[in-house]
Amino acid sequence: MYRGATAILEDMKTRYPMNDAAGTINEIGATIRKVMGGTSGILYDILCKAAYTSLKQNTTITAYDWADALEASIAAVSKYGGASAGYRTMLDALIPASTVLKQALKAGDDPVTAFIASSEAASAGAESTKQMQAKAGRSSYIAPEHLASVPDPGAVAAAAWYRAAALSVKNKLHGSES
Repeated sequence: MYRGATAILEDMKTRYPMNDAAGTINEIGATIRKVMGGTSGILYDILCKAAYTSLKQNTTITAYDWADALEASIAAVSKYGGASAGYRTMLDALIPASTVLKQALKAGDDPVTAFIASSEAASAGAESTKQMQAKAGRSSYIAPEHLASVPDPGAVAAAAWYRAAALSVKNKLHGSES
């Protein structure tokens, strides 16, 4: 994750169309695929490409559009990665995040508050993988007794970047007011 974050920050300075949210998400996916490699790199690229496809349809992007993009991203990763909820993968962090984000926005919560709440749901989802049997991903190659009481690394990583994004947005938009 560190290499990916470092590469994203470097590419942000030169390659990313920062005035175009959809285009930036698309470029982030390309960077992650290039630096991470393996299945994770491909799945994160799929995640970003699905978000790009969802977001590029809008001239003005709202919090609801971001929530729809996250939902489309999860569907794409599930389709091409073959996993779903309860498989002990990154989706076990992202699915609860998406659910809480949509619920909070529908309830009228401020988008930043909704994003923070959904990041907490992502962390809880990642933690819940301790109790799951691995049905996909790298963990499916490891004996179940070695996985007991350890959360899925892919879910933890997804929750970590999602939380970092939520806190970054909060700090950017709300500063130190809270």
